[in-house]
Amino acid sequence: MKKMALRFVVLLLILSGNLLAQGSEELDRRNGFKDIKMASDVTAYEGLEYKKDIEDKVFPEAKLYTPKKGHYENIGSLKIYDLEVKVYKDSIFEIKVITEKDPNLYKGLKKAFGEPDFAYRSNQYYWQSERLKLSYSSHSNNKIEMVYRSYEMNEKLKEEKKQVVEEIVDDF
Repeated sequence: MKKMALRFVVLLLILSGNLLAQGSEELDRRNGFKDIKMASDVTAYEGLEYKKDIEDKVFPEAKLYTPKKGHYENIGSLKIYDLEVKVYKDSIFEIKVITEKDPNLYKGLKKAFGEPDFAYRSNQYYWQSERLKLSYSSHSNNKIEMVYRSYEMNEKLKEEKKQVVEEIVDDF
């Protein structure tokens, strides 16, 4: 009887692991917000325009892009109040979306990506895959903030820094 119960628990864990993996696969498949894809060339998007240079803790010389009038104004029936796309050397590393607070948005995210994890320190829900992380948190009483962050771009930056060191070593 104990063996049968143990097998059932193991089977349940395997099945639940597969369900969680399916959510991260969907996050990887979508790889961003609407048609804006992480680590892609920002100049490929007609609806985005350069706004200014910004300071970022990880990416030096980052640039901020925002939507042109008439682009990226809603998610279904929800109004988008703000959209920021952060770029390093023309490649997108972060997308921030501030939209209306609506429980259906959270339900939709859960349906697409599975049950989120919760970060107690930052008080936000998040989904993550090997390529990116999507965080979801309250921005104000009636607004929600979603932030997509690219792990691929972090790796690209590490490789760039290694390359600079190698060039210095080779120059001796």
